[in-house]
Amino acid sequence: MMSKIRTTIKFFASMKDAIGERERTVLLPEGSNVDYILKDLKNQYPKLAKMIDCSFIALNEEYALKHTLLKEGDSLAIIPPVSGG
Repeated sequence: MMSKIRTTIKFFASMKDAIGERERTVLLPEGSNVDYILKDLKNQYPKLAKMIDCSFIALNEEYALKHTLLKEGDSLAIIPPVSGG
């Protein structure tokens, strides 16, 4: 049986408004990476796919790449681009 890890996803700005929550805790298969979460969110919220693709991703308050592996208790922040001027 594959172990699960608990990860918190934090949403900001327009993404927080579109999803309707500031953060969410999820259980993921051990060995999941950042891209696993992003793909899952794009499947759940197809209208946000472009925004997710353009967002900055921070893992435990440091910018992360999509292939970065997740560990138990990690905090993933999805920060959409800022518009306006």
